[in-house]
Amino acid sequence: MDKFIVSFDDENDILYLKILGLMDDEALRELIPRYQKLLEGRKRRYVLVDMSESPQFGASIMTREMRDTYREMINLMEADKSAIFGATPALRMVARIAIAVTGKSEIAHFFKTKEEALAWLKGER
Repeated sequence: MDKFIVSFDDENDILYLKILGLMDDEALRELIPRYQKLLEGRKRRYVLVDMSESPQFGASIMTREMRDTYREMINLMEADKSAIFGATPALRMVARIAIAVTGKSEIAHFFKTKEEALAWLKGER
């Protein structure tokens, strides 16, 4: 089973990332080059992250290696704005930890719905 789907939404001018499985080191190493290729040459680097089908886990499952890999991934992504939706409270907590260690909390926001997330990315909110 694929752990993620990544594509570029030309209509909204954003990268769409849907998390389907636990993003371990192997999955993250596969994601980064695909992500970078999709955003290559684009002026805006806006990312919409769909966690509505992400596996349920808590912060206790996060190993040091996973935290280091997430930090590296977030830094390599170089997103201008990231809108995350569909995460359970436990997943939001884990994602907030991963984002906080990169110092990029100001460019990443959590939303309940895709519509709210898109509105924020487009500056309509």
